[in-house]
Amino acid sequence: MKLDALKTELIANRKVLFENNFKHKMGQLKESHTLKEARKNIARIKTEINTKNGS
Repeated sequence: MKLDALKTELIANRKVLFENNFKHKMGQLKESHTLKEARKNIARIKTEINTKNGS
């Protein structure tokens, strides 16, 4: 993936994490495992961005 696409994906995943955190605190989130998935996806994208910047 291109760097711009990765950054766009990162922003989208951060937004999902924020919204899910908010829903979780309000007691409206049924699938709490999505919080962990979103955090892991963000970490994967950041790793990919860092490897592309390093090379």
